[in-house]
Formats: sequence, structure tokens, C-alpha cells
Amino acid sequence: MNSKKIKAYIQLSRPVNILITVVSIPVACWIAGAGIQDLPVVILAALTGALTAAGANAINDSFDIEIDKINRPDRPLPLGIITKREAQMMWLVVSAAAIGINFFINSLSLIIVILAVAVLYFYSARLKRTVLAGNITVAVMTGMAFIYGGTAVGHVERAFTPAVFAFLINFARELVKDVEDIEGDRKENAVTFPVRYGIGPALLLAALLLVILIGITFTAIYYSIYNPAFSYIVAVADISICISIVMMLRDSSSINMSRVSSSLKISMIIGLAAIITGSI
Repeated sequence: MNSKKIKAYIQLSRPVNILITVVSIPVACWIAGAGIQDLPVVILAALTGALTAAGANAINDSFDIEIDKINRPDRPLPLGIITKREAQMMWLVVSAAAIGINFFINSLSLIIVILAVAVLYFYSARLKRTVLAGNITVAVMTGMAFIYGGTAVGHVERAFTPAVFAFLINFARELVKDVEDIEGDRKENAVTFPVRYGIGPALLLAALLLVILIGITFTAIYYSIYNPAFSYIVAVADISICISIVMMLRDSSSINMSRVSSSLKISMIIGLAAIITGSI
């Protein structure tokens, strides 16, 4: 396999998204009370998340070739560097590996990963092109990374707060990405929320979700769910989210939506840092 092909497979996996998943799961384990004795399980859980995310991204691109020829012509499949069959094989191999790893963790984690692989495949095949169902699925799966991390170390109840945080910010981000991709979705008859109801309502819904998220962070501060360090770091995330809201409501162009999507991704990372620091 030549270097160009290897680089294309890495691009297909979306390494930035994988990095967020790899960080999210150990964070969930940490919040759930994982100690140094749980390090092997944490590493296996993080590896599972990386493989599951890589597989989901590969199968998603295999179903989206025609749309990506319009929206993302620089992706590996539209460029012809990787074929649809090769992307599907990548999904099969890495997903099977993710499932296999969980035989060494516990039965509940194994069930969660099997369900995640199945749901993410169905999302790419069907749900992505439906109103809100696809957006909700991605947001739930992102939040589920925290539930999975808590399950891996046996304290799932402690992972619910970061799961809600991840759900809301990713639900909003999915709507923003739908606005970014609206041209290609219309041509391919993908009935997303902005295609059905318009760009304005889609961005207003995204903004509402983000405002609710900010409200939850203030509630966490008010009830001292985390230590004082959480307040200072999460304030940075909240400011970043507010900037994203203003950006999206002022300019709905595809280029700006890409910027907003990246900004929300950074806000999520800062929010996770706040939760980690606040849990020490």
C-alpha cells in the first residue's frame, strides 16, 4: 500500500473526530472514578471508541459519495483514491476489532458497542437523510461515548452530566453541518431539517440547544456539582459557544457554517477540560 493510500485511509477516518472520542472515553472513565488499577480497561475502552468512530466515518462516506462530490470533493472517495468497497471493508474490519476488544472488558460494554456499530451503520444508510432523526442519532452516539466509558469501569451513573453536555453541543453542531451541506443534500433529495424547513429555523433550533447547554453549565456552577476550577474553565467554553451563536445567526454561508462547526468542536473540548478539572 503506497503512502497516498495510507494518507487517504487516515483522512477517511477523520482523525480530529477520533481524537475527541479517544479523549472523551478516558474522561468518562476518570469522572466515573477510574483509578490507576483501571488503566488497562481505560486504554481498551479508548481504543474501542477510536475504532468505532473510524468505522462509522468510513461507512458514512461510502453512502455519501454523490453528495460529497458536491459538498466535499476533496474527500478520498470522490477523488477516487479509495473505492466504495474499500471503505466498506475498512468499516467491517475496524468495527469487528472494536467489538472483539470488549470481550476483555465486560458484557454491558460489549452490548453498547454492538448497538453503536449497528445504529451508526443504519444512520449512514437511512437516518442521515431524514428530518432530525439523523441529527439526534449522532448526538446520542456522542453522548453514549461517556456512558460507555462509565460502564467500562463500573460507574455509569457518574457519566450522565458530560453525556448531556456532549449530546446538546453535538445536536446543535449537526444542524449547523446540515446547513453547510444544504446544496448537496437538496440535489440528492436528502430531507434534512434545513432542506425541509429552511436555514433560519435550523439555526434558531441550534442556537436554542446551545442556550440550554449554557443554562445547564450555570446550574452546575450554582449547585457546586464540580469544584471551583470548573467555573473558570467552563466560562471560556460558554463564551466560545456564545460567539458561535452570533456567528451562525449573522452569516449562514457554507464557509461560515464550517467555521462555526469547528468552533463548536473546540468548545466541546474546553467543556470536557472543565469537567475533568472540576472532578479532581
